[in-house]
Amino acid sequence: MESDKENLNKWIDKTRIPLPVQPLPALPKHLLKSDQQRVPLRNLNSVDLVAGSSRAYGKVAPFKQNIQTQNIGDKFITLRHNNDDLDWDLKLINDKTKDKDDSIITISDDSFNEKENLGNEAKRVDTPYKSPILEPNKFKNVKRSLKRPHSRELQGLSPLGPSEKKGDERHKRRLKFDENVRDQQSPDYNEEISRKCLHSDYATDMFEYLLSVETPGQLSVLPTISRACVLNWLMKVNGPRGNPAVVQTASWYLDSVLCGRVVQVDQLQLVAAACFWIAQKIHGPIAMASRLVKYSNKAFSCNQLRKTELGILNKLKFPKQPIVPQDFITYLSWVSNKSCFGEIEIAATFLCMSALMIDKSFSAELPSIIAGVCVRNALIALGDRESIQRLHSCPIFQAIQKKTENVCALCSRLRRAVGVVAQNNFEYKAPIELFGAGPHFVAQKVIKFVKDTFADCT
Repeated sequence: MESDKENLNKWIDKTRIPLPVQPLPALPKHLLKSDQQRVPLRNLNSVDLVAGSSRAYGKVAPFKQNIQTQNIGDKFITLRHNNDDLDWDLKLINDKTKDKDDSIITISDDSFNEKENLGNEAKRVDTPYKSPILEPNKFKNVKRSLKRPHSRELQGLSPLGPSEKKGDERHKRRLKFDENVRDQQSPDYNEEISRKCLHSDYATDMFEYLLSVETPGQLSVLPTISRACVLNWLMKVNGPRGNPAVVQTASWYLDSVLCGRVVQVDQLQLVAAACFWIAQKIHGPIAMASRLVKYSNKAFSCNQLRKTELGILNKLKFPKQPIVPQDFITYLSWVSNKSCFGEIEIAATFLCMSALMIDKSFSAELPSIIAGVCVRNALIALGDRESIQRLHSCPIFQAIQKKTENVCALCSRLRRAVGVVAQNNFEYKAPIELFGAGPHFVAQKVIKFVKDTFADCT
């Protein structure tokens, strides 16, 4: 038994595969290549690939592939004539087949058929195509697409209108847009229509509401000369193209803040700039805080401007948008003379800004009364008698006249304020610089009228 065990162990040791002393050599590179990098129609153990490799081990056995031919029908066979005169513009049709049995195709001689062409036409390649059962007819779709509006537009044809049912009056009464209407009207047609609609439909309601909710302003404790200096600076910041309502709204905020409150002189410009900034946010356009700091010659910082703005709104408890005289001046100027209302509006605005800057008691009057007096004096200064009659016949102006009894006193105060601005020794000339520019020189016309009136009175 022991001898048998020894013989068995010897036989097992002989049959074991010996382990290599050194590591195995690396695989050849051509075997590590992926299928995408191999040459098409070349097998893995191709002779060319092995010959090109730097290291090859052993002999390469040729690869043999057993191809089994299968017979299929002639529905996927391309029929071509014996003549080589082919049509090179032919677009091949991709047959959509999912049969796995048809992956290999064998072509027999019986599948070729010749066709005779009529006349001298070129011979073409005919590829039979069997359409699926559920595929729609292509020719029928082309004919239907020609009836669509976008297809007719591409062909240069007018689109077909919607079919109307007989007896349906709702479709017949529908309005149609005429493209030639815009060409037949004048350029000012839309502006005239908007003004007529404003005057006929909305003007009465809007200005009756403004007349019912307007309230007089408050008198500030600020000295007149200091107030004139601040408003003169705000007019220059607003510029000739700025909205005068911005300065009037800023004046209302300034008077409301300084009513019963004392502000130091070095903080007065900061408070005025904050009031102007709030007014710009109401009427627009809005200037940057850095721009206002630059205009003040860096008398304050942007952070101080923001804090002052918030403090003003907190003290006034975030009031509603105030009504200013400019809201009435524009409409009353247009009602007086529709052909040249711009000159009337400039003259009335010049009178209003001069009065608000020189006489701070005007801030305690109703905005509509100030606007009515300014427009009336502007018409008198320009010498337009017919426009004065149209102004007096306006229902809004008649409602304004009923709110006051001292029209003559207000007119005299208004002319006195313009006279002060026109004096040579008066320092603040922003109203004349803004509203006295050429070519019309409206402010100079008003100043001439005021001087003539004072000369007649003396």
